Amino acid sequence: MNLTQRRKEFLHKIVNLFRQTGLPVHYATVAQALGVSKWTAYDILKELEKGDFLRREYTLSRSKKAPGRSMVVFRPTEKALKLLPPQEVKSKTQEDWSTARSKLLSLVDNMKNLNPQKIKEELLEEMSRIELPVVFSAYTIALLITHIHEINSRGMAALKHILELAPKPELVLSLFAGSAIGTMLKSMKDTVNSKILSCIRRFEDHISECDNQERRLLASFLTEALQRSR
Repeated sequence: MNLTQRRKEFLHKIVNLFRQTGLPVHYATVAQALGVSKWTAYDILKELEKGDFLRREYTLSRSKKAPGRSMVVFRPTEKALKLLPPQEVKSKTQEDWSTARSKLLSLVDNMKNLNPQKIKEELLEEMSRIELPVVFSAYTIALLITHIHEINSRGMAALKHILELAPKPELVLSLFAGSAIGTMLKSMKDTVNSKILSCIRRFEDHISECDNQERRLLASFLTEALQRSR
């Protein structure tokens, strides 16, 4: 079986999730983590199963809507665990994060010399192909800073002050997203704003799912990006 980049990304995610809990993973959990439909995730996990990277199991659902109902979960095989040792999974995430961080901070540095609308469109286009939650979240932060800077550059200082009062990284990130939503209420039908709102919803899902280290990384990135966006 040809382990394409897309299949490998899904395999990375399910192996990470399995290592965090020690339990087989439902395809809907993988879908939510990568921001894709549950049917897309299910199809790709089935492909990985055919390649002997995953093993299918059945467990009883604890959902109130379907108590006792059997559901499909997947467990990484020894083949998958040997292919992706813990240090490799961690290394890939760090490499992707480092690359994205450098690129986005450079963009923020040059924001005054670029067309904001064009920046937003290019970021949205790139984000449609990003599946790593922490990288997607960093792109969302850059996207929202561009948007806020375009419509009210003077409001950036007030926003920085508000965020400084937040005690925890997840609160900093949520306040920032909420502030951005507030700037779009009068133009909800705008195509670009509609796409941005969709990204914010996915961003908020990622923030609730990521670990404390990733939240700190994103909060630190947000702080630095805001400082550079003067």
